Amino acid sequence: MKILVAPDKFKGTSTAQGVADTLNKLIQKQRSSAFVRVCPVADGGDGTLHTVIHVLKGKIVDAQAHDPLMRSHATTFGLTELPEKNSAIIEMAQVSGLSNLTPSERNPLLTTSYGTGELVIEAYKRGARHIRLALGGSATIDGGLGFLQALGAKISAKSDLPKGAGGQHLPLIEKINLESIHKNFKDLRLTGLVDVRVQLLGEFGSARFFGPQKGATPPMIEELERGMTHFEKVLSETSGTALKNQRGAGAAGGMGMALLALGGKLDLGFDFVAETLKLENQMRGCDLVITGEGMLDASSLEGKAPVAVALMAKKLGIPCVAVVGALDSNIIWLDEVGISHVYSLFDKPITADDEKVSQIPDRFNDAVIRLLKDFPEKS
Repeated sequence: MKILVAPDKFKGTSTAQGVADTLNKLIQKQRSSAFVRVCPVADGGDGTLHTVIHVLKGKIVDAQAHDPLMRSHATTFGLTELPEKNSAIIEMAQVSGLSNLTPSERNPLLTTSYGTGELVIEAYKRGARHIRLALGGSATIDGGLGFLQALGAKISAKSDLPKGAGGQHLPLIEKINLESIHKNFKDLRLTGLVDVRVQLLGEFGSARFFGPQKGATPPMIEELERGMTHFEKVLSETSGTALKNQRGAGAAGGMGMALLALGGKLDLGFDFVAETLKLENQMRGCDLVITGEGMLDASSLEGKAPVAVALMAKKLGIPCVAVVGALDSNIIWLDEVGISHVYSLFDKPITADDEKVSQIPDRFNDAVIRLLKDFPEKS
């Protein structure tokens, strides 16, 4: 039996590589005759850089930038000559991500994308001209205001803006001029890698849908929605493009909109990762594909890795199952995307400081036992 193990990370508890290695070890232990190929995946969220950088024959570069609360922060990015010469990969989660904050520090009125702009500058100084930004895992809902500020945008506001402006400053912006960015980075091409093609405004937008996980209370969410509505009008006028209706504009708290305003483009992160890893070729000839992530829910359908893996397997006629941290019981589209079975470790997602973390190895073991029982060895 040939099995491809291609999970994403279990956010807060394990990397994609860690999950893949665990599943491989347990499968080999319980079915030694199985041939297992391990291929951890990512979708533009945290983990994207390390998933692809070695395949691209690139290198990890150490850097210093500001975190979401403007504290100096040691971080990294990648430099590579593939798929284009003078390329870089920056993971927004590493510098402007939720992982840099304690739960009590999460406040998207205060957090800023400034540090991500600093990394773009650093990569550019080191010769990068094609820069891909993995936008998943951000702590911000600032519409990319801090990012544009770091790159040198000329901003007029109702009152003086601090270095590292955040979500609370969006309503203050009167005018923004991007010419200095175009002049100073005239040969720079920016691509945002998104894990979900989220809209900017509304019920499923950057503030109302993603605000709660970034620490926003209901009053904060409405303040951010009003601020984003205003900032979008200013930025659309500057760029000459109506930004609010462009799919993906709301990615990373509106960073997608900022990239579009600069003439950049947005791609599904999974597509880039799958092409880089030659995932379809690795899948061909397998009898079963195992994917997974920390939480399989409605957002998984918007371009996240497990669903994308399953759809690829379905196209090739290969059964696909998912081992997940937790499953939203309201999901009704599993068969439609090609996921025949789901093996949940827990009833709801857990974090690294949860007391149930110690149960994870046993839960993985139980999941693999159930999985292999459902897919017996062919005689």
